[in-house]
Parts: sequence; C-alpha cells; structure tokens
Amino acid sequence: MNDPHRMGRYVGRSLLVALLVGSMLTGTGLMGTCLAEETEKEESYVRNVESSTSLADTERGPGWSYNPDYLFAISRAVRDSSVHPAGKVFLFIPSIPLDIVLSPFAAIAGLFGD
Repeated sequence: MNDPHRMGRYVGRSLLVALLVGSMLTGTGLMGTCLAEETEKEESYVRNVESSTSLADTERGPGWSYNPDYLFAISRAVRDSSVHPAGKVFLFIPSIPLDIVLSPFAAIAGLFGD
C-alpha cells in the first residue's frame, strides 16, 4: 500500500533537488552572481529601463494619482535583478503565483497614491 505522506515528501524532496541543481547549473549560485556582476560591467551598450520616462510620468498632472508600483512588485524585482536570465526562470516560478495572491492587497496599497 502506498503512503500518501511518503509520496508527498518524495515529490517535495525531488522538487527541491531539481531547483537546487538547476540554480547551480544556470549560474544563479554564489559564483554565478559574482560572474553576472562582472559581465554586467562589461556590457555598457545595454540601456537601463529606468533611464527613460514613461508616458504615465509625462502625462501625470498635479494632485492625486494611483501608485501602480505595488502591483506585481516581486515579479518586477526578479525581472530587474542582476541574476543570469536562465536563473530568473526558477525565480519567476514562485514569484508570479505569490504576486497573484497578494494582488488585492497591492491594489489597496496603490490607493494611497504617490
């Protein structure tokens, strides 16, 4: 007879091992972040996303405005991080569902404005 608790532990362990091995292979470990910082310094032709003003910033007038920075903040932080792009795949897996779960709270927090 198969024990469901034993199967759950096996699946959990397998998933953890797969994520750890994947992070080591893609370079998101300690050495990978050091190497990513070095390559980031060398690639000066890449334009920073935050250097340009968005349409919302240029059309914003005086008074209250909704602050959308709280919506999908975790996914945005993963996107803007200096982690190797292959390693971001493993970080997006938990960040997107977590952002979806926290989206009602983020929407309310955005009502407090800029």
